[in-house]
Amino acid sequence: MIKYHNGHEFDVRYDPLDHKYWLNRGDKLGEDEDLVQIPSVTRIIDSCFPKHLTEWAAKAGADAYLECWNQNLEVQDRYDLIVGAYKKIGEEAANIGSRVHNWLHQYITEAIPEKFESPEGGEKCIDAFLEWEKTRQVKWEESERLVFQARPGRRYAGTADALAEIDGQKFVVDFKTSKKIYKSYYLQVSAYAAALNDELGLEYDKGYKGMILRLDKESGKFQEKAFDIQESIPVFWSCIDLKVWNSKRIPSLKYGE
Repeated sequence: MIKYHNGHEFDVRYDPLDHKYWLNRGDKLGEDEDLVQIPSVTRIIDSCFPKHLTEWAAKAGADAYLECWNQNLEVQDRYDLIVGAYKKIGEEAANIGSRVHNWLHQYITEAIPEKFESPEGGEKCIDAFLEWEKTRQVKWEESERLVFQARPGRRYAGTADALAEIDGQKFVVDFKTSKKIYKSYYLQVSAYAAALNDELGLEYDKGYKGMILRLDKESGKFQEKAFDIQESIPVFWSCIDLKVWNSKRIPSLKYGE
């Protein structure tokens, strides 16, 4: 249940299997349920920033071809290996990101997590995080924080990786294990912070700021980007408008009669 500063309450639910958010418009919690799906922050952003993976997928296939060049494989096995190369790489990266996020959640909520050990990788990300933490005065507040934007025409939901007070300022922190910080990340974190600030009744210039913390899987180094959300929020609103417009049918214009 998300409780806004003005007393309004919203029964927002997250389905981890389908990665979907739902709002219960029923009269009572758990009774007379009337569930309506709420667009997620990532789905809204994807509608404006499609993932252009064609070149990357082609390179993954080419690398797989070179790898199996000297292997005595049947033609079909070679075909399957090359065609599925990009999926394998993507799944491995997603698994590393998931394991790192799970460890960070445990670290923030329990303070003393188990030692991170994984044969599939991810240790360098944890090293980067711990090294970053040494450079800041950090007070962790929450991990995996569900947020909901209740503004009419602007409704969405999402899950922020963490909330923290860092060197005296409030931040919504998003952990990334990608190769770089992409522009769409700013919209994602800004959307989380805007929903949280609206929930708490905080002005955007005085409330939670945004922070992207990239943890490199290969070098073990971190990249921190702290920013004000005010410039990015209008762009995110435009993404919502574009998503709505893209779902509508454009009527034909009758002329010349």
